[in-house]
Amino acid sequence: MFEVNRSVFLLVPLEPFWAWLQNLPDIDLEQLSLESLQQDANAYLTSACEDIDDLWAEIEQRYQDIFAAELADWCEDEGLWPTLSLDNFKDWFGVQISTVVTDLAQEELMREAFVPIDLN
Repeated sequence: MFEVNRSVFLLVPLEPFWAWLQNLPDIDLEQLSLESLQQDANAYLTSACEDIDDLWAEIEQRYQDIFAAELADWCEDEGLWPTLSLDNFKDWFGVQISTVVTDLAQEELMREAFVPIDLN
C-alpha cells in the first residue's frame, strides 16, 4: 500500500447534466439513468493538495477543461454545449473531494492521454 502524490475528486453529474443528455440528438440513454451516472462518477487526480481549499482552487483553475472533457464524452458538437462558466459547472456537477490518495495495487501506475469516447 502506497500513498501517492495526488489528490482526487469525483465529479458527480446532477440534474442539469442529465437533462442536457436527454435532449441530445441521436443518443441512446435507454440503459442509463442519472442514478447510474452518479454511482459511477468520473474521478480526477490533481497535484497533491494540503487541504480542501487548495484542491478547490485547483478545480476552479481547471474547471473549463474538466467541464469540456465531460461534455465531449457525450457530444463532440460544441454548439450543443452549455456555456462553460463556473456557475454552470457547479450547477451541473457535484464534487466529492479527498486530499489523500492511497494506492492499494502492486502494479505500477500507468498513464495514457485522454481521448474522448467515439459515439459512432
